[in-house]
Amino acid sequence: MNLKRPLLFIYALISVLAVYLLANHSEHRINLKAIPIIVLLVTYYTSVKTINVKVVLFFLSIILADLIIVNLDCFSIGLLFYCLSYLIISSICWRSFKSKVRKEIIKYFVIFFFLFLIVFIYTIKNKGNAFLSLFLYGVTLSMATSLLFTNYLKRMIPTNYFLFLAIAARIVSDSILTIVLFNDYNMYYSIIAHLIYFISNYLFYKGFILRNA
Repeated sequence: MNLKRPLLFIYALISVLAVYLLANHSEHRINLKAIPIIVLLVTYYTSVKTINVKVVLFFLSIILADLIIVNLDCFSIGLLFYCLSYLIISSICWRSFKSKVRKEIIKYFVIFFFLFLIVFIYTIKNKGNAFLSLFLYGVTLSMATSLLFTNYLKRMIPTNYFLFLAIAARIVSDSILTIVLFNDYNMYYSIIAHLIYFISNYLFYKGFILRNA
């Protein structure tokens, strides 16, 4: 029996429910946020013939981040696990580049990191104890984005397209969530940000599935 479609339907259903609970600060949000990505991991596991350990670790790091970061007292620790996920996906892409292309990646990294600094300096006004974690998050996110962007430019195939689209969606989601968390809370912004976040996770899954096809 092919479980792919039922599992993806469950993922969509739980994601919508999670968005609603997260946006309304429900006490059940802590138990629900990580469940959609767990479903995606199971879907990946049942959909490919050869399991990529790094992909599994990528999903596991996001699951741990989702479990931890809902508790704002552990916000910095949760960010570090998101950093780990970006390092893992960067390592997946890095080996496919030749030395000449790797030099080009640095150029894109500088651009994306500069954009992050704008958000970091002007939007996140009260960084508190999360200063270092936020900075490391920006470095690893910029690194992953530059790699996935270069990967797509060099080989415009579906898997590279979905992976770059996933990281782009994650940037949009993170930017909106930054405004929500570090400035005046807006429920509608929170809903949009979390919806894009769950779409981003699906796009990562889609890219990894096509990579194994």
